[in-house]
Amino acid sequence: SSLGPAMGALLSAPISMLASCAGSLVASCCATAACKAIGFGCVVSSRAASVAYIALIMLAVVAALGFGNGGGDIVIGGSYNHTADSWLDQMRDQAMGSVSGGGQSLWNQRFWCAARHPHGWVLCCEDVCAGSFSVYRFSFTLSLFFGILALFTVGTTRAGAKAHRGFWFAKALLLLALLVSSLWITNGWLQGFREFARYSSFLFLLLQILLLIDFAYSWNEQWLGYDEASDTEGMCGWKGAILASSFLLYAASITGWVLLFTTFGSAECPAQQTLISLTLVLCLALTVISCSKIAPHGTLLTSATVCAYATYLCYSALASHPDAACNPLAGRVRESPLDLVVGLMVAAITMASTAWNAAGSRQALIGSGGEAASGGDMQAPLDASAADDDDDKVAPESWWYFHLMMTACSLYMAMLLTGWSTEPAHIGPGHVPTAAAQGALSPNVASSYSVGLPSFWVKVLSQWVCLALYAWTLLAPYLLRDYRDFGIEFDF
Repeated sequence: SSLGPAMGALLSAPISMLASCAGSLVASCCATAACKAIGFGCVVSSRAASVAYIALIMLAVVAALGFGNGGGDIVIGGSYNHTADSWLDQMRDQAMGSVSGGGQSLWNQRFWCAARHPHGWVLCCEDVCAGSFSVYRFSFTLSLFFGILALFTVGTTRAGAKAHRGFWFAKALLLLALLVSSLWITNGWLQGFREFARYSSFLFLLLQILLLIDFAYSWNEQWLGYDEASDTEGMCGWKGAILASSFLLYAASITGWVLLFTTFGSAECPAQQTLISLTLVLCLALTVISCSKIAPHGTLLTSATVCAYATYLCYSALASHPDAACNPLAGRVRESPLDLVVGLMVAAITMASTAWNAAGSRQALIGSGGEAASGGDMQAPLDASAADDDDDKVAPESWWYFHLMMTACSLYMAMLLTGWSTEPAHIGPGHVPTAAAQGALSPNVASSYSVGLPSFWVKVLSQWVCLALYAWTLLAPYLLRDYRDFGIEFDF
């Protein structure tokens, strides 16, 4: 009988060793997988990473529109099971409710809307989770997220490449933490962030203008390349497509000029008439210059694109002017659908162009530099061959300019999705929102938040900068022909 414990010990020893070894292996595998996800192991190509960041912006825009236009109180629970099958289940539900009631009351006392949800856990009230201030929270979260990435990607380093292309699980956790943390930021503080975003949006509009002009030149050049490579002759080929696109853009611009004069350019509004006339004259002048001998590199398609965008900026500025006598749209409660759609479309074009060819976008923004590897593998296709799991094979890259532009885009989102609103926080005594913030806002008061001179001048200056930059691209080679070789030959 004395052999029993000994045999049990002999049998249990290898079994426990095997179990311990298996547990260690499983734990090691889980730890390795977690490190792969959190660390650089989950790496994608540079272009795919850029596409992912822009997709994040698009998802944030959709979510912000949803919360801004249809949001409300966010509450967990709040229901009581009146259909329990037995009295025992009902008693259990009541007991659980009484146990959690104390903690629930302590948690909910910080929310002014707690009275609406006596049996639920309130996460945020409608003044935080709905309306313009919910949009500002999405904008603030993305701005801070991309700002952090911009700091991590300063300089041409391997660490910068890893920060841009890897650490996806850690980035997701960071983004979620920032978004949840923004619920505890007061609306009064977000008013200051909104004003910062209002004037910082001029930076994004400037970057957008540079990228739009570069896109228009590249568009014309690419279609001409297609025409040269094609066997189709005459106007049915790619040259015909260029002329047709130019015609449509000019037709849209001319239609816009007529509508601007009839809508905003009444005899009592000389300032509005002057702005519309300047837009018309400058667009026609730049078109003539682009077709003249002093700008042999000028193209009709590029001029048409710039004129159409300048016309849109003119409309957007006039629609933001607070003078109701000269702005029939001053009484709108929500942002103009045209303003929102065109703004999102232009931003999407420039963002997509940036993601597809970030090396070219970088040159358009800050010029070519000595950072040979800053473009990374941006010319490579979006396949798995571009991604490399070996840390030692990741070339040094610089992506601060890309994330800086994404930060500016996030700030611009706060303005575009709220119609450049100036709505106050409506904070009353005890940090409780006033009736205006609790859904009793008068439409006449709400309409005044979408117009204002600061927004008007930001858009007007953006238009002037757009036209001036395009004029410089046309005239600089001619004016500086004796000082610098731009590779352009003049026929006179």
